[in-house]
Amino acid sequence: MYQKSLWITLAAGMLLVFGCSTSPAGALPDADAGPMPLPSTALAEPLPSEEEETIEFYGVSKKKSQLSEETLKWLDWYYTLAEDEREALSFIPSEFFAYGSGYTMETGPHGDSPAYADSLTEQELAATEELARYYFTNGFGGVEEIQLASDSFSLYQNLGIEAEYAPGNIIIYMVLTKKDKDAGNPMRSISIARKSKSDSWKVINSGY
Repeated sequence: MYQKSLWITLAAGMLLVFGCSTSPAGALPDADAGPMPLPSTALAEPLPSEEEETIEFYGVSKKKSQLSEETLKWLDWYYTLAEDEREALSFIPSEFFAYGSGYTMETGPHGDSPAYADSLTEQELAATEELARYYFTNGFGGVEEIQLASDSFSLYQNLGIEAEYAPGNIIIYMVLTKKDKDAGNPMRSISIARKSKSDSWKVINSGY
């Protein structure tokens, strides 16, 4: 009698335990119960990407990737100068040329830059280069490297000086003198112009 009563008690207990489960093991969730919550990792926000370094010069901001290696080296040198030495410079890297900031840009018929170098003959280019080399003979130790400035070089639009001369009567060179090379300085510009084709060439401006 006692054994029979024990089996009845065990059976009632098992029924009570398994009867509390609303769905069998492995069964799919009820469609009316709504979507299952996503794992916490799926809700995590992506890490913000690092912003690219921005460089500002005379109120004009540029991303570092937009600047040439030559300009970056020039800026490194520029910021080693004292404030009064910086103010004495007239050179502005072409990447920082801000239209409408005191310069005017005359363009060709198709909106491109004037062809300053192509406006001169080979003889005229040779004569202006010789003048540039001679200019840096005394006090600079001569010329180590010389090259034509690009037609889009902002100094061509320098009001009151270079901008007063039309293509065919002006040319700008970038020059690395021996003195600057030894001191670790960048190339400097030299502007050579004439009032008309019947006039002689002369140096009208030079500097960093």
